[in-house]
Amino acid sequence: MSDTPAQSNDIDGVTPSQTEAIPPQPRRSTARRLGCGLALLFWFTALLTPCALFYLASHGEIRLNHRDIPQSHAHPLLLVSLVSEAEDRGLRIETSWKANSLSDETMLCVQTSVRFLLWEYSGGNQNVRYCDCYARQDADAIWEYVKTYGDAC
Repeated sequence: MSDTPAQSNDIDGVTPSQTEAIPPQPRRSTARRLGCGLALLFWFTALLTPCALFYLASHGEIRLNHRDIPQSHAHPLLLVSLVSEAEDRGLRIETSWKANSLSDETMLCVQTSVRFLLWEYSGGNQNVRYCDCYARQDADAIWEYVKTYGDAC
């Protein structure tokens, strides 16, 4: 009596009533996951924007520095600061990066770009780019300033 007709209809040890109760798993596409991730990133950015603006208003600037560039205070990775002058008001955005460095590590040029987002300005193009070059005798020596170029390196 141990063999019943229900056991003879088993497919891989699962009875027909059990297979009907388990719905198939939905397939999730990579594009859908990427879209959800981007939407979540945008949402958190939108939520944190007021915090960044309060920090900017209280400290006057938001600064991220390089670690491996000489005079990193003069060449920030990112600097967002408030412009509050008599004729100009807005934001100053400064970025810098290594423009070129030779393989022997004796010469280094740092490209700096300064852009203004002004809602009140006196006129004219105030955006600027410049290149500071440094040199040293060997890899253990201290970087020494060589020259500034007025545009790209």
